[in-house]
Amino acid sequence: MPQKRHTLVFDLDGTLVDSAPDIAAAVNQMLAELGAAPVELSRIKQMIGDGTPKLMERVLAAASLTITVADIMPRFMVFYDRYATRQVTLYPGVAETLRRLKAASCRLGVCTNKPTKATHAVLAAGGIDEVFEAVIGGDALPQRKPQPEPLWATIKQLGGTTETSVMIGDSAVDFACAQAAGIPALILPSGYGMAEVAATPGFTRFADLPDVLRQLDT
Repeated sequence: MPQKRHTLVFDLDGTLVDSAPDIAAAVNQMLAELGAAPVELSRIKQMIGDGTPKLMERVLAAASLTITVADIMPRFMVFYDRYATRQVTLYPGVAETLRRLKAASCRLGVCTNKPTKATHAVLAAGGIDEVFEAVIGGDALPQRKPQPEPLWATIKQLGGTTETSVMIGDSAVDFACAQAAGIPALILPSGYGMAEVAATPGFTRFADLPDVLRQLDT
């Protein structure tokens, strides 16, 4: 188990849970209410990762709607809260690996651009909420990933430092956030997000995480 790098901060969507089907359901229910055609799941996956306002901006553009993000956000959040946990699916090995790391005295946190309320609901629905000591959602601070402030705030809540911390994520947003914060990033791509990002060598399954973390200390 890792020694030096024991403050572990995880992204949520695309890293711990496959949440795209629930997000797509919320998006398309909203679009149906507006009389617009649905957006395919594959396109919505590419829109995820930069926070709900940016998601709405992309959805409205894809649907050729002239409504402002500010005007549609309250209505979308009604659907988002309704659908956020209907199809929550942890990626293989997530629950077991997180508990293994927790048992090894690692401090675990979540830093996501997903709204805080939905984040807690998803973690609870996935049965992994109890392993996390800190959760920073996309509405917790004025800044969002890839800006470093949310990541720094998560590390602070965990009692860690940049020297003890690692960001574990799936996207270019997570990689850029870790770089800006001055900590290593371990990336297992999920297909979410607008930009492609390379996987960390040796990190092909979530269950590989303890071994990959050990390599950071060598």
